[in-house]
Amino acid sequence: MQEKYLQAKRLIEKSQKILSISHKRPDGDTLGASCGLYLALQQWGKQVDMACIDEIPDRFNFLTDMNKVIHEFDFRDYDLIIVSDAGASYMTRYHEVYPDIFKGEVPVINFDHHSSNDNFGTINIVDAGCPATTVLLYRVFENWKINITPAIATALLCGIYNDTGSLMHSNTTIEVFEMSGKLMEKGGKLNTVAKKLFRTTPISTLKLWGRVLENAHVNEEGVTVSVVTWKDFLECGAGQDEISGVVDFLNSVPGSKFTVLLNEDAYGNIKGSFRTQRDDVDVAALAAQFGGGGHRKAAGFTMPGRLHKEVHWKIVPQNQQLEQSEGFSFELPKSLPA
Repeated sequence: MQEKYLQAKRLIEKSQKILSISHKRPDGDTLGASCGLYLALQQWGKQVDMACIDEIPDRFNFLTDMNKVIHEFDFRDYDLIIVSDAGASYMTRYHEVYPDIFKGEVPVINFDHHSSNDNFGTINIVDAGCPATTVLLYRVFENWKINITPAIATALLCGIYNDTGSLMHSNTTIEVFEMSGKLMEKGGKLNTVAKKLFRTTPISTLKLWGRVLENAHVNEEGVTVSVVTWKDFLECGAGQDEISGVVDFLNSVPGSKFTVLLNEDAYGNIKGSFRTQRDDVDVAALAAQFGGGGHRKAAGFTMPGRLHKEVHWKIVPQNQQLEQSEGFSFELPKSLPA
């Protein structure tokens, strides 16, 4: 990995105009990484732009220059493209707009920590054992002797806090605690990160989460399942990004094998999010069966479609109560990946 750090540094040194791309439906790790790179490379005198195909949620406005993120560009105007936290090239969705963007005309550095990464970069700095891409970047910045300013420290803390579930998930290692402490010593604002990511909740979000919780049930296989439709988003006055975080809350059901949350978006797609607390279940392998990916304990997928509600009736003996049961026509694989 040290050799790859050096290769990436050399590529950056001979580039002047650099584009830092976050993945679609951005979260704290991809934005924290992109912002950290944006600020770090400016120290080296580089002209850097941040880009994301989707709008940046308001809760990330504490990160430096988030209001300057661009959504459209000519990738050929840049000497180098850096992509952060995209588990595969399609996760940026820019391949749909610019089909040639990752075909080698402009070199690409790919920073990531997902096991599903397809190594689409010219240089691939990918560590599937890393808790967050921002953890990986901290190691890189230390190697490159980057001056970690309070703004960079806050950006890296944002990613770490996001991908470790506020330092509570099983991927919160001793290194993560030590790194977080060092970033706070450098001026990183952990209190701001915590408040913005996990302690600021609009009424529309609370209403939407209420729909998710109302629909939640544990099925016969011991899987916690819930759904939220696009109609729910509209009726709650909630944006698409406001669903973020509720699947981790659902994952607290005791005895559940894993959790799956399905939600519709405005474009005719279904997003599935998987979480598990168990070591004998690999939800990344499960998500892969639907064309997605992620980590063993947190993964997801997106596919075209709409949620369809079914009502099932059955005949029972006269002395028993007639029951109506409801379900959703999402079929999980018969055997769970271990």
